[in-house]
Amino acid sequence: MKKRICFFNVDGLLNKTSDWKKPFTINYGLANFFCFFLAKNNLIPVITSSWRIGFNKPGDPGNAPYIRELEDIFASYGLKIYDKTPILKGRPRDKEIERFLYFHRTNDYIVIDGDPDEYENVSSHVYFIDPETGFTRKDAHKAGKMLKKLDKLEIVP
Repeated sequence: MKKRICFFNVDGLLNKTSDWKKPFTINYGLANFFCFFLAKNNLIPVITSSWRIGFNKPGDPGNAPYIRELEDIFASYGLKIYDKTPILKGRPRDKEIERFLYFHRTNDYIVIDGDPDEYENVSSHVYFIDPETGFTRKDAHKAGKMLKKLDKLEIVP
C-alpha cells in the first residue's frame, strides 16, 4: 500500500466544539479513532492546525506539552507527526498546504479539516468534518472512499 500525506487540523477533528472550553484539549476517543484511520490507510500526518506553533520536529523534547501528548497517542499506532505546514500570515490554510506540497513535490495527499472558512479554494483532496462531532466512523468511511477515488484519478495517464 502506498503512503500519502494527511494534512489535519486538531480543533473540531481530534476534539469537538463542546471540548473547547479548555484550550489544547484532546478528545482521546476521537484522537485514537483518527490514528486508527491514519494507520489503516498508510497516511503520513502533517499538522495544519494553529497547534503547530508548538511543533518543532518529530519527537523533539522542546515540542509543547500538548504536542507531546498528541505524539504519544500517535506513537501508540506506530505513527509520527511528520511535519507541519508553514505559517503564512494572513493567508488561508489551502495556500499553506500548497506551499508545503511545492517543497515536498507530491500530489499524493488528503486534507481533513473542520473549518471551511480557512480555505479560499477547496480541491478534490479536501474532506470537511463536522466540528460538533469530531472525526467519526462516518467520516472515516467517506474519507476512505475519497482516498480510493483519488487513487483512480492518479492512474489515468
